[in-house]
Amino acid sequence: MKQATEEDVFDLQIGLGESETSVEDKHFFDTAGYLVLEDLLNPDQISQAQDTLSRIKATIPKNITLLPDSPYGCELVNIIEAESTAEDAMALPRVLDYVQEFIWGRQYRLVGSRAILRTPGKGSRLSQGGDADPRRYARYRCFGDGQFRCLMITCLIALTDTTDGDGAFCAIPASHKASLPHPYENTDLNAIAPLQNIPLRAGSGVLFTENLSHAFQPTIREKDVWLSYQYGPSYMVNWPRCEPSTDLLARTAADPAKSHLLLEPYYHPIGSQKKQTM
Repeated sequence: MKQATEEDVFDLQIGLGESETSVEDKHFFDTAGYLVLEDLLNPDQISQAQDTLSRIKATIPKNITLLPDSPYGCELVNIIEAESTAEDAMALPRVLDYVQEFIWGRQYRLVGSRAILRTPGKGSRLSQGGDADPRRYARYRCFGDGQFRCLMITCLIALTDTTDGDGAFCAIPASHKASLPHPYENTDLNAIAPLQNIPLRAGSGVLFTENLSHAFQPTIREKDVWLSYQYGPSYMVNWPRCEPSTDLLARTAADPAKSHLLLEPYYHPIGSQKKQTM
């Protein structure tokens, strides 16, 4: 019988290999830098989330911050503080299975959450992505043995339908592996040939590495609403204004998935230096 090595024990303890992600999904994510996840929320959850966001925007509660002049229109930061679908959606099992596969076993945590309430005409600039991306937290790697090391993954969930020509999330597939900076700094999104729109039905989402060049097309609709969750490795600190409140920690304490996401930043205490190097 083969004796377990220190690395074997370490892999087991941090949950590497536990995910049920298909080879096809892993290959597509490694190749394209994103995955579309259909029907993450059902119609009742979509309606509840929309109602909650309307109420919160009207009277901003404690622990949630309104950013009225974001590139998108306005944002509600730390939306998991809302006792509703906005909280539940941070720990969707289908999403967390991919997060566990692509970040580093069970060594992940939620570092930020927000609702995006877009206004007509509002889009966003194309992020850089690839090796030229100055954001250290966006680094992406996939090793020869099939192990991923994504330093940040974002899950965007549409609460209203988006179409190819109106307000779609868009990205340059495979740009997370680009070695050269993109030449589109001041280019209209519609004039960027490799940019692909990724339309989504309400309740569906897109999971992507932050190292991917991505943007939002401008919308012409009065109502264009999204939930956004950012996941990072266990040592990554929370985004500004995204510290969980004592009330949130208390009400999620009995939920293993949520409480794991809200653990304070930490390093796994054992394992070789080779394994701990990100």
